[in-house]
Amino acid sequence: MASHENTPHSKKGFVSAGLGHSAVVLESGDLMSWGLSRQCQLGVDYLTEKDAKKGKELPPPEDRHTPDVVKALKASGDKVTSVACGSSHTLAVTSDGSVFSWGAGAFGKLGHDDDSDVRIPRLVEFKRKRIARVSCGPEHSAVVSEAGEVLTWGAGSYGNLVRRTLTR
Repeated sequence: MASHENTPHSKKGFVSAGLGHSAVVLESGDLMSWGLSRQCQLGVDYLTEKDAKKGKELPPPEDRHTPDVVKALKASGDKVTSVACGSSHTLAVTSDGSVFSWGAGAFGKLGHDDDSDVRIPRLVEFKRKRIARVSCGPEHSAVVSEAGEVLTWGAGSYGNLVRRTLTR
């Protein structure tokens, strides 16, 4: 039987489960994650600007057996509306239609025009588009804009990436 001792004491708004990690959006707009963190897919680490300027470094990522707040999104004041967990990365949408990604960056699946891993949630740039929904595959990502456009990126060896913009 599943234990409920370590669950956050707030109503849940949205949940997603990846290969070894999970995330939940609380009714408050906070995002919590837990599970495997070897590829930085939890996003729970955080450095203040002051600490970053001082050259402070984060310790190695640790697996989390209980939900922990994604501090960078909470500190920014952004309210998360939905989340998607892939095998080794995570995407979150905020109430203003922005998308943040973090985790393993292989194949460009984080949407930052490179293959770098990202430990602290980072904004994905969309020119004048507000995003409504996100989804993660094992090595690719997809979003739906508020206008109904489908945008994809990452590994596309099986035809899983759309090479043109789809609209309703």
